[in-house]
Amino acid sequence: MKLLRSLLLSLAAAGLSFAADPALLRMIPPDAAFVAGVRADQIKSSRFGQYILDQIKAEDENMNKFISATGFDPRRDLTELIVASSSPTPRRQNHGKTVVLARGRFDVSRIQSFALASGSSTTSYNGVQIFTGRDDSHGWLAIADSVTAVAGDPDYVKLAIDARQTAGPTLDAKTLNTITDLSTRFDAWMLTASLAGIAGDIRTPQLGGAMNGNLVQSVDSVNGGVRFGADVELMAEAQMRSAKDAAAMENVVRFLMGMMQMNAQNDKRAAELARLLEKMDLKATGTQFRMSLTIPEDMLESFLKPASASKRLVF
Repeated sequence: MKLLRSLLLSLAAAGLSFAADPALLRMIPPDAAFVAGVRADQIKSSRFGQYILDQIKAEDENMNKFISATGFDPRRDLTELIVASSSPTPRRQNHGKTVVLARGRFDVSRIQSFALASGSSTTSYNGVQIFTGRDDSHGWLAIADSVTAVAGDPDYVKLAIDARQTAGPTLDAKTLNTITDLSTRFDAWMLTASLAGIAGDIRTPQLGGAMNGNLVQSVDSVNGGVRFGADVELMAEAQMRSAKDAAAMENVVRFLMGMMQMNAQNDKRAAELARLLEKMDLKATGTQFRMSLTIPEDMLESFLKPASASKRLVF
């Protein structure tokens, strides 16, 4: 629950919604092992998006100062975002290179003035002004024009700027087709080349043991998406190396769901989640394993509300 709440709130709080904008896709490094996106405009127009916006306190002093100085309000001005990483687990610190590509409305001169006043250093690359911290280890930020921003590791920011100006590089056709399909069907989506790093981060011994070993190594790729509406649809699918591996993955997921049900007996909210997960559709077809779940929007809101201090649910 804590992981689910943190993931969805962090995605939507910034107005996120990964989008397959052709101009942004062209800026993704060809060696990216993880790509994810959201369409902010679609999420913000949904009931769940409005719920998330309500969670962002308008009286936040730092937010108000940033908006006043830059003219950029992410709740209003961010329309699309894509994150790409050379690592299949980009959330790990010092693990791979990452770039964030944003589409929105940017007041270039005001943002530049704010960055310089905040102590950022500045340089130029291929005609685009770059802002950095004390050194390159803090990453680069470039406001390429009034609708495009790029931030991340210097090498990836350079690739993105070059690609934007020369119409290359680009991802392979298979990956582009997958992104087009996912972004057409979902408001937020992701694809990654591996589960190994994610499995390695699982701290619960029983779950970590189930998600490690040869089965995880047999996963060729994973993708998934979320579509917001009166009912929130979640989907994840894994391409396995063999039909036997796909069937084994289905068995492992069913085992994990059973473990959650056992651990939820003394917690009302966890028990509600366990009952909901009983409705999850699990299917192994050939070499593909797929799971999907539909959650009523009001139920998702109740899950995302913090538990009481005396009875907080933690996984």
